[in-house]
Amino acid sequence: MSLDRIRPEWIVAASAALWGLFWIPLRAFENQGLSAGWTTVLQFVAPLVCLLPFALWRVIRRQPIGLNQWMAGICVGAAFALYCASLLLTDVVRALILFYVMPAWGTLVEVGWMGRKFTVWRGLALLFSLAGMLTILGIGREFLHSFNLGDGMALLSGVVFTLGAMRVRQLQKVSTFEQLFAFFFYGTLVSLFLAYLPIINIGGVPGSKTLISLLPWLTIMSVLFLIPVMMGIYWGSRFVDPGRLGLLLQLEAIVGIGSAALLAGEPFGAREVIGSILVLSAGAVEIFGNQAEPSLE
Repeated sequence: MSLDRIRPEWIVAASAALWGLFWIPLRAFENQGLSAGWTTVLQFVAPLVCLLPFALWRVIRRQPIGLNQWMAGICVGAAFALYCASLLLTDVVRALILFYVMPAWGTLVEVGWMGRKFTVWRGLALLFSLAGMLTILGIGREFLHSFNLGDGMALLSGVVFTLGAMRVRQLQKVSTFEQLFAFFFYGTLVSLFLAYLPIINIGGVPGSKTLISLLPWLTIMSVLFLIPVMMGIYWGSRFVDPGRLGLLLQLEAIVGIGSAALLAGEPFGAREVIGSILVLSAGAVEIFGNQAEPSLE
């Protein structure tokens, strides 16, 4: 394999792995006095401000900046806004696993909405995903006691991301900058909406003193982490086939679950291990099933 083909795969892999560590700076910002809702808002606002000069330059040159990609931008932005908040409102492992129940939602949408054939592969992906979810959440009374706002946000983020990803795959000839700017622009709108909802644990508007003290760190986070990571995923996904891309993106879950188990000091026992294996297996089954699907139908 030539270097030209390997490079995008390495970029996607590195970007996905870094996303798996995203919970660490999120928790650090929260520990400095930011509420969950406004920690999430600033992860969109800060990169958006950094990208605005480039967007204005493109407008002057009469080039698109991605605002017309509103459906994909809102869905993907909303998914990550919900996901970021969930990382602060529940255990990291729970948030990751519940977000990655996506194969179940993808199967239900494709079969129930898009009229795709229900294959053995889709059935297995659905079974593994739901089994992993139930393993983490429990069943019956245990579920009622353990389920919390962060769990609900993580589950909903996976559903919304599934819809957004389907829309992104339908887009043609959209530049990486357009996808990037749309993600942060519409993500800002959705995260602001969530922050102002009267929901317990989301929190109020931070004070100016807190914002000023965190401004240098938010700038560094934007320039050295958020923008490069999202750009790497959007750019690399153009050159990597969907099956391999899906496997590479699962590095986020692996790195996130592993780092949380080692560093977060949160419960990580047999239940979390089994749930992780089931959900990751669902993702692998979905990927290989999509590759084999033409020969099955």
